[in-house]
Amino acid sequence: MRDKERVFQAADELAGEGTPVTVTTVRERAGCSNAAATRYLREWREERRAQEQVLPELPASVTALVTRGVENLWGAAVQAARAEHEQEAAAADEALTAVVGEADALAARVDEADAELAQLRAVLESAREHARAAQEERAETERQRADAAAASARLEADLAAARAELETVRAELAEQRAATVTADRARADAEAARAQAEGVAVGLRESLTDVRSALEAARAEAAAAAQARGAAERARATADAAVARLEGELGAARDALEHARQQAARADEVRATALAAQAQAEGVAAGLREALREARATDPAPTAG
Repeated sequence: MRDKERVFQAADELAGEGTPVTVTTVRERAGCSNAAATRYLREWREERRAQEQVLPELPASVTALVTRGVENLWGAAVQAARAEHEQEAAAADEALTAVVGEADALAARVDEADAELAQLRAVLESAREHARAAQEERAETERQRADAAAASARLEADLAAARAELETVRAELAEQRAATVTADRARADAEAARAQAEGVAVGLRESLTDVRSALEAARAEAAAAAQARGAAERARATADAAVARLEGELGAARDALEHARQQAARADEVRATALAAQAQAEGVAAGLREALREARATDPAPTAG
């Protein structure tokens, strides 16, 4: 439905309800702008005024009773009333035109005020959006700053722990190196003891060979000289005792040699363990150095408050 039809319908309904027909009441009832309500309400009033100026028909009883003169009198009266009404209507039209002009100007100002109000509301909403965005950005910045501070604190703690662990590894590496030196010394001592024991064993073997040669010679002499049997028996007993003593010394030398070999084997094991521990400690130290370099490389620069 067009604005004109809505304004005419609203004006008819208000007039039928006995409600004052004004621009405001028509605009509220028709749901249109002030300019449309003012323009079409003026047309509605003009049409209604034209309908009111139509001469009403005479009643049937009057037609039957009056004569032509009465009709002329009636016409003159109607003309006089119409002229008076037209004068009043002209004055009313002038007043209405002035009021309508003022209403049109007021409606235009109201429309402008509505447009300005809409613009101000849009500007206010934009300002609110900017304020909310700035507040959110400020909160995000504060959160990022807090996260950076926490990350820096964690990194400092990690660096301190890495330094402490590096010092511990260095101490363990020093201990392993000292153990390696001790193992090397023990190995050298064991090698010397083994060499000494082997020398003693060689000497004992040579002494045993000499004693056995003397024993054989004594036995030959005893066989050749039966008359010297007692002396030979004594010499044999002495030789047997010497052989037993030398064999005991040879067994002790063999035991010493075996002990020296066991010490050398243990020294080899200690040396191998120390070398493995040293290699492991050096690997851990290298990993810690790399982690420390990476931590220093990723450590963020402190920001100004």
